[in-house]
Amino acid sequence: MLDFREISIEDKELFDRFLAMTAPPASEFTFTNFFMWRNFYKFRYAVIEELLCIVAVPEQKPPFCFPPLGRIEAGNFESAVHILNKYFEGNDWKLRFERVWEGIEDRFAGLNSFKVKLAYDRDNSDYVYTRESLTSLKGKRYDGKRNHINRFKREYSYRYVPIDEGLIDECRRIMDIWCAERDCGEHRGYYCEKLANEELLSNFTRLGCKGALLEVNDCYEGFTVGEMLNTDTAVVHIEKANAKIHGLYTMLNQQFCENEWHKANYINREQDLGIEGLRKAKLSYNPVFMVNKLTAIFE
Repeated sequence: MLDFREISIEDKELFDRFLAMTAPPASEFTFTNFFMWRNFYKFRYAVIEELLCIVAVPEQKPPFCFPPLGRIEAGNFESAVHILNKYFEGNDWKLRFERVWEGIEDRFAGLNSFKVKLAYDRDNSDYVYTRESLTSLKGKRYDGKRNHINRFKREYSYRYVPIDEGLIDECRRIMDIWCAERDCGEHRGYYCEKLANEELLSNFTRLGCKGALLEVNDCYEGFTVGEMLNTDTAVVHIEKANAKIHGLYTMLNQQFCENEWHKANYINREQDLGIEGLRKAKLSYNPVFMVNKLTAIFE
């Protein structure tokens, strides 16, 4: 009998141990991400064949697994997949794995007992940039970004302030304004994002994240939060700001990269979810590469 459990803050050490063994390049694979989105995706987990297996049972799409995390040894991957398949069959679900990052797809294609179809998931593929490029914004490709920052500096006084527990309510205030402007109560995606961000903010210190606020003309107007994804890459989980202030988002991103992540060569700014405006914005920063993701569909 599989012992699947819901995720709690006390599971951070366990998750971190398996994540460190695997070092995934994909943005979903931090304990923070699983924790903050646990209620939306109805995550549950179990350790199977010495691998951490995470299942999502969201309300508006079919259940799915994430790729098992841990040390792959002598058939334990295929054995874990067999056990997960029985669990899915017992719940009348069809087995599928999502967020399969490029480089491990052969684990699924090479399964002997299953017929697996792999489908490219562009909407969930991550944008990755060098920290140096986001900090310096050098070159013709970044002319527009530098213009935004120069105008911002001409028109406003500003101060970069690292987030501590005493400033969490300021982040909430900015988040509330962002949500009100988008009528979150009538938009499920925005509402769920707000709830997930609140989970992170309420557990900011225990999750071990870093964050910063930008104070503009003596008022906090934007904040951002991230953490190290693996040994050479940081991931940005939240970035919210007053869009009425020209250049604020650009300045917030540049300052966060300049002041933090000194051990990181790369910054993962997550996916665009297929949203045209978000895709255009992420491409405008000239990613050095994408973390391509696939879905493994068991037929």
